[in-house]
Amino acid sequence: MSQEDEIFVLPIPTPFPVGDVNCYVLRTKTETILIDCGPDTEQAWQAMQKGLAHIGLTVSMLDKVIVTHHHADHAGMAYRFSDQGIPIYGHARLRPYLEQDETFLSQGDDFLQRLAISFGVPEEIRTLLPSYMSALKWLGKGRLDHVLQEGDSICESGTYRVLELPGHASDQIGILSQSGVLFAADHLLARVEPNPLLEQPQSGDTSDAKRPVLAYMRSLRKLQGEQIELAYTGHGEPIRDVPSLIEERLLQRKARGEQLLKHIEGEQTLFELARVTYGNRLKKSFPLVMSEMKARLDYLVASGQITVVKRDGILYYAKQGESS
Repeated sequence: MSQEDEIFVLPIPTPFPVGDVNCYVLRTKTETILIDCGPDTEQAWQAMQKGLAHIGLTVSMLDKVIVTHHHADHAGMAYRFSDQGIPIYGHARLRPYLEQDETFLSQGDDFLQRLAISFGVPEEIRTLLPSYMSALKWLGKGRLDHVLQEGDSICESGTYRVLELPGHASDQIGILSQSGVLFAADHLLARVEPNPLLEQPQSGDTSDAKRPVLAYMRSLRKLQGEQIELAYTGHGEPIRDVPSLIEERLLQRKARGEQLLKHIEGEQTLFELARVTYGNRLKKSFPLVMSEMKARLDYLVASGQITVVKRDGILYYAKQGESS
């Protein structure tokens, strides 16, 4: 990062339990860039305009908006900037969410139901699952003007490059400066571990796209090969000791998997294990719990500690040597 570059954080309110999302203004010698844009609510839009005004800017003074991933708290208001002529940049996998491709989204509910069946979720609970479209409530329909991929420069100076960091979201990107400043979005958070969320498949997906925890752990190890002095995050405070936090997150993943391993007896479905692990908390955050349980089980399968078989559309997990 050049000494002439300036970074401003804009805390934007969200309707989610996580609280404010951190959006960032990166002002270089020649460009002014907004990184992430908050959920599509009037409260967030007012906060965005007020935050920009506080640093002497208006929306029209921005050169581009970079969206780090498709979740509504980061991408929701992108269309408002498009409407004022500001180009939107992001990963190719952002497109069907941001542009709300009808074919893609129409398959969402079927995807959720098939996923729930494979997890062994009883029919009376499957009928209560939220629709796929409900997750887009605070994500306005917009457009993706420019696709970013690994190694791309985000500004004319060439001092900031894109890192693809799938895991929490398949389209998650980070932005790293030559001086070691990382815009990590939700890939790294100081106080909590991001949930590797399950997503509807996209064209050309590999098998690992169905196992986001493995992508998440690879992305963490990828960052271990970079010189990072400071990470600005999507929520909460910056991270000043990135190597230590990465090691902590990798150990947490291992510990969570091994904790679940203790509960596996004979062959069990994901839903059966979730009831044992989460009890009454299962109903409060059902989709997040399902993603977290799948992450733990995928880790155990990948590390060779358990096996998985599919019968009649349902996945059954067992310790090595204990499946029927």
